[in-house]
Amino acid sequence: MKNKEELKSLVEAVTSAKSYEGNYGYRITDTSATLSHVDESDRQQAPADYLEFLSEFGFGELDAAFHLDDGPEKYSTVCGREIEGYEGIYVFGGNSSDVLYAFDAKNNWQIVEVSSELDEVDMLASNFSDFILERLRYIKSLVEKRAVV
Repeated sequence: MKNKEELKSLVEAVTSAKSYEGNYGYRITDTSATLSHVDESDRQQAPADYLEFLSEFGFGELDAAFHLDDGPEKYSTVCGREIEGYEGIYVFGGNSSDVLYAFDAKNNWQIVEVSSELDEVDMLASNFSDFILERLRYIKSLVEKRAVV
């Protein structure tokens, strides 16, 4: 996993803030259980940096702007029905509004954003390491802004 020290620093900055109310930091110990909702044919390609992050830094609600689930779930399960074109989408997190973050297993496990308002999938990052670093930087900036108010 890239940028491990910066990731650690960002997680600590957010979780140690006075206004922190999340429940972040539960760590996975069994990657096979973590991937239990991923189709067998897709499991071997699951991003190692994602699994390493869950093992080392954990999952849970980091902020209202971001929560990370304990494993990816098929989009069809989350929304309650099959949607054509979303077959390889596995949701792994989101925010407190209607935005979900997911892997697109059919496109090299890129990170995508799924929003019910947009009714489309937008590519955010080519890998989990880049995505989580950007997300954590953003959340830290939110926490810092709240501290000033």
